[in-house]
Amino acid sequence: MFGFIHLRSCNKLKIRAYVNFALIKYWGKKDEGLKLPYQTSLSFTVDKLYTETEVIYDKNLYQDIVIINGKKDEKMGNRVAKHMDVIRREYNINSYAHIISENFVPTGAGLASSASAFAALAYAATKTYGLELSKTELSRLARIGSGSASRSIYGDFVIWNHGDDKTSVSKPLDAKWDDFRVIVCMIDENEKECSSSDAMKKSVMNEELYSNWVLESQKDLSEMLQAIENKDIEHVGVIAEKNAEHMHALIEATGTKYKTEKTLEVISKVKALREKGIKAFYTMDAGPNVKIITIESEVAEIKKNLLNIQMIVCKAGFDAHEV
Repeated sequence: MFGFIHLRSCNKLKIRAYVNFALIKYWGKKDEGLKLPYQTSLSFTVDKLYTETEVIYDKNLYQDIVIINGKKDEKMGNRVAKHMDVIRREYNINSYAHIISENFVPTGAGLASSASAFAALAYAATKTYGLELSKTELSRLARIGSGSASRSIYGDFVIWNHGDDKTSVSKPLDAKWDDFRVIVCMIDENEKECSSSDAMKKSVMNEELYSNWVLESQKDLSEMLQAIENKDIEHVGVIAEKNAEHMHALIEATGTKYKTEKTLEVISKVKALREKGIKAFYTMDAGPNVKIITIESEVAEIKKNLLNIQMIVCKAGFDAHEV
């Protein structure tokens, strides 16, 4: 489908892909099957949270066998098998497989585990079979599994174009910012009650609020690109906070709420730090956990003021790769 594919025999291999956190959010799909978003988004791939996946084809199998974190997970297993069907159909693969995946990140807790998981799956399923796909092709294929997985093919800052099935792919930004940090505040590692997909559908149905969200996100994206180019942490932080709050306002208008009392407490502390002159800003995805946007020189002071919160300090992660 996408140019020349080189087939080769391949030994067992494992692929690692990293979680990405959106600074300008992807929220809402214009095509559920192809995971095509209404708006372009921008994210930062982190180094400390990732998924490792092996795909072992077996002609004796009559269905895929999916093992996640050492056990069968029927809900996610069905989703993985569905994506494997897409891969088999597109690349004429005629075998089912053993799929062994380990998430080094809590699943379903609003920490983008599906992004790293489906990026790793798309890469492992094709490379193990002997297909050498470009990163653009992998980004598209990962997107069909989970929209934000399109971005986890790449490390560092990444932009995902809204586009159509062919053009809705991610690409890396040419923006090297060595001291940029995202601190993940682990408030609740449990799986959320309302999935991102269900919450998105509800949001899109609220046509007036949703159309305003898309328009404002386009403006936020333009400003964010300039702020990253200038390495302006204050401007980046302000835009990211605004974008995240707008998304959560849209979600809450549908009756779904991800913020907990602990979430609000952390947000309040981040704002208090900023009043003291500390460069700390927050963003949230569809879950209760808070991500603090900052730079390396501010990390120690932030940690000192949030002693009761489990934190993971992340810098730029890497492209998906073989381990």
